[in-house]
Amino acid sequence: MEIKSLQYLQYFVAAADSKSFTAAAEQLRVSQPSLSEGIRRLELDAMAPLFRRVGRGVVLTEPGAQLLVHARRILQDVADAGNSMKATRGLESGEVSIAAPPGLSVEPLTSLIGAFRVRFPGVTFSLYPADDGNRAVDAVRAGLCEVGIVDRHIKTSDLASHFLRNNEIVLVSPPGVGSTEPVASHELAGRPFITSHRGTRTRALLDRIRESGVDIPVVVETPHREAVVPLVLAGVGSAFLTGDIAADAQRRGATVQHMSPEITYAVHLIHLAPQLTRAGSAFIEFALHHREQHLAVP
Repeated sequence: MEIKSLQYLQYFVAAADSKSFTAAAEQLRVSQPSLSEGIRRLELDAMAPLFRRVGRGVVLTEPGAQLLVHARRILQDVADAGNSMKATRGLESGEVSIAAPPGLSVEPLTSLIGAFRVRFPGVTFSLYPADDGNRAVDAVRAGLCEVGIVDRHIKTSDLASHFLRNNEIVLVSPPGVGSTEPVASHELAGRPFITSHRGTRTRALLDRIRESGVDIPVVVETPHREAVVPLVLAGVGSAFLTGDIAADAQRRGATVQHMSPEITYAVHLIHLAPQLTRAGSAFIEFALHHREQHLAVP
């Protein structure tokens, strides 16, 4: 169906909501003949009647009900885009402070900041160190930073939480160890592992598997995440990693396997509701607008 004007969709939605062409025209402050003509053109495009008359009012036909779902979505998308443009118009300076755990501060944060600064080069960023998602939440709540990126949905009245994407945890092993086929948790028995300290998501996953009865020896425990991939490549052991870190290890020769069943978690942006600077609001809007592109996340 070819939609020639968003205005016609506005006419259609108003008529559907008010169940009256007359009331819809009054609400939109247009003449009833103009509204009727707009809806007629939609019906020509749809090749089906969108309303049927009932007494002095109108009700949707089945094609009309189907169009209404799409029309609302289109108009909302246009409104959201307009709000985003207003939030960012003339944005030439500002600073956004962000708290993120080490893994998430690599990706998706680096990609988001890079893409954002291409559009708004005058905005600068400061990254607040957070050992894990809980520390990032505490930092935002205490006002130490404006935005947080965390590995969970936060359900509190003081914080707004926006879903950004899903991350997958994969198994990364030394070159020549394992295969490219998905691997079940019980198949990891006896395989030496490298892991971070307790409090990280990947360490929690490893601990759960071990507590289920799978004997996995931990041969290296390190707080330095940048050391994990070199240790894997040196043949010391396997590790649970995510996103770009795993992809980089694979390019350097490591074996990467998906877990069976697949293990994922949701990444969210958080901020104090509704307290955001203009630059912070623009960054949130930008990140949510680009979330469907799913840039590889660690």
